[in-house]
Amino acid sequence: MGDNRKWSAADFAALLWVILHLYASVHAFGYGLYQTYTNWTWVLLTVWLLGLLALDAWLYAAGRPGLLRFVKWYWAFSAAMAAIVILAAELGLIHDVNGILIFGVLCSFLTPMHQLLAFTWLLLKWLADLPGIVRYGGGCGVVLFFSLLHFIYFAWLHRRAVKKGAPPDGPVDNGAGTVE
Repeated sequence: MGDNRKWSAADFAALLWVILHLYASVHAFGYGLYQTYTNWTWVLLTVWLLGLLALDAWLYAAGRPGLLRFVKWYWAFSAAMAAIVILAAELGLIHDVNGILIFGVLCSFLTPMHQLLAFTWLLLKWLADLPGIVRYGGGCGVVLFFSLLHFIYFAWLHRRAVKKGAPPDGPVDNGAGTVE
């Protein structure tokens, strides 16, 4: 028997954006270690940001409750990761390379942290010529704010989709075709 679930165009767009996101995240991290961003990095990050905005608009129009729920929790995870990074930096816990730091860096590739840190690094350098550590701290704050705004947006979209009559966990079998 085949699976009745069909992928929508928004599902495919979300999958393509995830692939672009992971590539851009690793790329931005590599160049972000020494703030030596190249022109290719800026082009890639601009395509990533435009893709994110297009995906946000597309999910507004065609997002199903299951996908919206997943995206909502993705942004909650991103906000939590940004808050953990800010807290760890404030408490001075990021000194030695250890298993926890490596796990945190691997998890950060899933979030928009490295892409947004690159944008804020450029913005804060141009606007105020701030030192690197201030740019990093400000960038983490921007990542937290950006992720929280997206979480609120997708929570609203998910709630709106559920209120339209679509069940939050997919179609419900009403027992049609059962024999008693």
